[in-house]
Amino acid sequence: MMQQKEPQVKPRISFKRKLLTGATVVMVFIFMLLSLGNSVIQRAAERQEQVRKETVKPLADMSNLQSQMYRLRVTEANLPQIHDYFALAAEIAEMEKQVETFAESLVSFAQANRSVYKDPIRQIEQNWLLLTESLEQVEQAASSMDIDEVIRLSTYQAHPRFDTLIIKLEKLSQLIERDAEQSYQLAADDLENQRHNFLIISVAAMFIGVALLLLFARYLSGRVNYLHDAFNQVAAGKVDDEIDIRGNDELAELAVAFNAMREKVATRQRALNQAREELEIRVEQRTEELSDTNLRLQAEIDERRKMEEELRILSPAVAQSPVSVIIVRVDGSVEYVNQAFTDCSGYSAEEIKDGPTNLLNEEQNGAEVSNEIWAAVNAGEEWRGELCNQRKSGELYWEYTHISPVADENGVLTHYLVIKVDITERKEQDQKILYQARYDALTELPNRTLAMDRLAQSVIYAQRNNEKLALMFIDLDGFKNVNDSLGHEMGDALLVQAAQRLKRSVRDSDTVARLGGDEFLLIMTHLPSREACQPVLNKISKAFSQPFKLGNNELSVTPSIGLAVYPEDGQDGAVLLRNADLAMYQAKEAGKNTYHFFNQSIHENLRKRIDIENQLKGALERDEVYLLYQPIIDAVDKSLVGVEALIRWENSDLGRVMPDEFIGIAEQSGLIVPIGNWVVETAVAQVSQWQKSGLGRLSLSINVSPRQINGNELKPVIQSAIEKHNFPADQLMLEMTEGLLIRNPQEASKILTDLKDIGLKLAMDDFGTGYSSLSNLKKFPFDILKIDRTFVRDIEHDAEDLSLVSAAASMSKGLGLTIVAEGVETLQQAEILSEMHCDRLQGFYFSRPLSVDTFWEWSQQYLEH
Repeated sequence: MMQQKEPQVKPRISFKRKLLTGATVVMVFIFMLLSLGNSVIQRAAERQEQVRKETVKPLADMSNLQSQMYRLRVTEANLPQIHDYFALAAEIAEMEKQVETFAESLVSFAQANRSVYKDPIRQIEQNWLLLTESLEQVEQAASSMDIDEVIRLSTYQAHPRFDTLIIKLEKLSQLIERDAEQSYQLAADDLENQRHNFLIISVAAMFIGVALLLLFARYLSGRVNYLHDAFNQVAAGKVDDEIDIRGNDELAELAVAFNAMREKVATRQRALNQAREELEIRVEQRTEELSDTNLRLQAEIDERRKMEEELRILSPAVAQSPVSVIIVRVDGSVEYVNQAFTDCSGYSAEEIKDGPTNLLNEEQNGAEVSNEIWAAVNAGEEWRGELCNQRKSGELYWEYTHISPVADENGVLTHYLVIKVDITERKEQDQKILYQARYDALTELPNRTLAMDRLAQSVIYAQRNNEKLALMFIDLDGFKNVNDSLGHEMGDALLVQAAQRLKRSVRDSDTVARLGGDEFLLIMTHLPSREACQPVLNKISKAFSQPFKLGNNELSVTPSIGLAVYPEDGQDGAVLLRNADLAMYQAKEAGKNTYHFFNQSIHENLRKRIDIENQLKGALERDEVYLLYQPIIDAVDKSLVGVEALIRWENSDLGRVMPDEFIGIAEQSGLIVPIGNWVVETAVAQVSQWQKSGLGRLSLSINVSPRQINGNELKPVIQSAIEKHNFPADQLMLEMTEGLLIRNPQEASKILTDLKDIGLKLAMDDFGTGYSSLSNLKKFPFDILKIDRTFVRDIEHDAEDLSLVSAAASMSKGLGLTIVAEGVETLQQAEILSEMHCDRLQGFYFSRPLSVDTFWEWSQQYLEH
C-alpha cells in the first residue's frame, strides 16, 4: 500500500461563509432588477385604470339613452288604451317631456362623442327626427281623441321607427362597448407586456443569479464531483485507487477520511463478492421455476373471475331491465322472458315459456310486417320498428321492438333476442301534440295552419273538378268592447259560442276555422255558383241575430263577412284570403253586420290609395304641388276684396289628382302638415306681392285641416310667414270645418283662441254640410261663416234652400259674423245673396280658380271694368 502524504496546512475558509457571500451578491442584484420591473408595471396599471374610467362615461350615457327610449315607447304604446281626455292629455304631456329629455340627452351625447362616432350618431339623429314626426302625429291624433288613428300611426309608423332607433342605439352601444373593450384591451395588453418584460427581466435576473451561483458552485462542484466519482467507484467495487487531497476545507478533510474508509471496504468487498455470486446463482434458478408456475395459475384464476363477474352482472340486469327481454328458440318457442315483459303484457312467464310465440301479433300488424321481420332475422340481420300488440286483458298497446339473431361460436343460429319498449304513452302524446298544432285550444276549431292546408287542398280539388270554392273571412263586430268592458274570460266565452253557432250554420263538407282573435274562416266547397253561398250566409245571419248570454249579460254581437270565390277572385289560398279580408273591411265600412263579395274595384281602390300616398310623399320636393287662387267679391259694390288659395297636384305617373282624392290621404298619413305649411308660406308670399303691386288690402283665405290645428307647428309657421313678408295679420283668414269642433270642443276652443291672438280671422267652412249647429258659432271665436255651395246651387228655385240660407244669414248677422257665400254661378244667385245681406261672394260667376299669372291678368281686367 502506498504511503499517504501529509497535506500542507492552509488557512481554513468554511462552506457557510463562501455560500453566504455569494448569496448576498445575487440577492442584491435580483432585488434591483425586481424593483425596476415593479415600477414599470405600476405605471402600466395606472394607465389601464385611466383608460377604464374614460370609457365608462360613453357607455353610461348610451345606457341612459336606451332607458329613456324604452320609457318613451311604453308611454306611446299606452296612448291607445286611454279614453279619458284629461288622462290622455296628461299622458301626452308626459310623452312630450320624455321626448324633450331624450332630445337633450341625445344632443349632449352627440356633442361629447361625435368626433369618434360621427356616422352612427348622424343615423340616430336622423331616425330620431323621423320618430319625433311620428310621435307628433300620434299626439295630434290622440289630442283629437282619434284612437283608431293613434293605433294605426303607432302600428305602422311609430313602432317601426321605434324599432329602427332602438336597433341603431343598440348597435352604437355595441360599438362603444367594443371600442371600450379594445381600449381597455390595449391598456391590458400594455400591462401584460410590461408584466411579460418584468418576467423576462426577472428570469434574466434569475439566470444571472444562477450563473453567478454556478460559477461559485463550479469551483465546489468540481471537487465534489471528484469525490462523487470516487464514491461511485467504491460503490461499483473499485476500491483499489486512492483519491488526491485538494483544498483546505471540509471537503479535504472528507477526502482524507474517505481514503481510510476505502481501504477497509476493499478488503470486505472482496469476501462479500465471492459469497454473493454463489447465492445469486441459486436464487435465480429457483425464481424462474416459481414464476412460471405462478403465471399459469394467475391466468386461470383471472379467466374464471371474469366469467363469474359477467354472469353475476348480466343475470339481474336482464331480469330487472325496464324493457321487455324475450329469448326465442329457432323453432319459435319461448325460452326466457323477464319481469318487465310479464308486467307489460299481463302474461306470466309460465304462460309464455315453451309455447309458440305470438309476439308479432299479425292480427294487428298484418302478415306483410310479420313476413318482413322473419325474412330479416332468418337472413342473419337485425330488425327494428314499431308494433301494435295486445295485453292479456285485451288492451292494445304500442311497442318499439328490436329483434336480432343469436349464433354460437360456430356461426350456427340458436336463438332470437327480442327487446321491446312500451311507447304507448309517447304515441298518445304525439297525437296530442299533433292535435294542438292543428286545432285552436279555445274553440276546438281548426287553427290557421290547418285551415290554410285545407284551403290549399280544396283549391286543388276545385280546380281538378271544375268547381267553385268560396272563402268567407268573418270578423265579430263589437268584440273588442266585450273584452274591454267584461274582461277576457267573457270574451273567450263569446268566442266559443260564436264558433258553435258558425258550425251549426254550415254544411258537413264545409270547414270552420279560427284565424285568431275574433276572426274566423269558412271554406265552402262543391259550389256550382257564387249564389250558392246565400243559404249559409242567411243561416249565419239568423244565428247571430239572437243575443249571446254571458253570465248575467245578454250581448248583441254581429258578424262582418267578406267573401272571395275561386277561381275569379284568386287562384291560390293566399290570394283568396287576402281578397276575402279586403271584402270584409268593405262590409265593415258599409255599416257592419253584413257581407260583401270581393270585386276588382276593392283591389284597385286600395292600389290607387297606396299609389297616391307613395307619390304624395315626394310631391313637394318634386315641385308637383301648386296653388290656384279664386277671387272673393264684395256683395255690395262688387269690388275684389280677397282670394282663396286652393291646392292642386299634378303627378307624372298619376296625372292630375283632385284634392278630394289626396287631401284625406294626406290627413291620415300626416303629410298634410308639411303640405299645409308650404301652402301658408307660398300663399302669404304671393298675396303680399300682389298687395305691393297695387291690389291693396287683399285678404287671403287658407283651408287648414284638424291635423294642422291640433299640432304645434301651425301657429309658428303663420307667425313666421306674416313677419317675413310683412303681411297684415287681420287680412289672413283660416278656414276650417265643423268636424274639428265636435271631436274635442274644449281643446278646440283653446287652440282657436290661441290662433286668434295672432290677429288673424277664423272662418267656419262648408257650413250646413256637417253638424250644422249655429251654437258652435256662438261658443267658438269665429269671425266668418262660409255657406256651402250645395245650398247656393238651387237657391233660385228651391224654397227650402232659400229659407235655410236666409235663416243662417240672419242669425249670423245677429252674432256679428261676416257671411261668405260659395258656389255663386249666376247673376240671379248673386243678387239674391246680396239681398240676404251676404257680405262676400265667391264662385264661377266671377271666376274659376286661377294660376298666379292668370289671376294677375284677370284682376287687372276686372278692376278696369
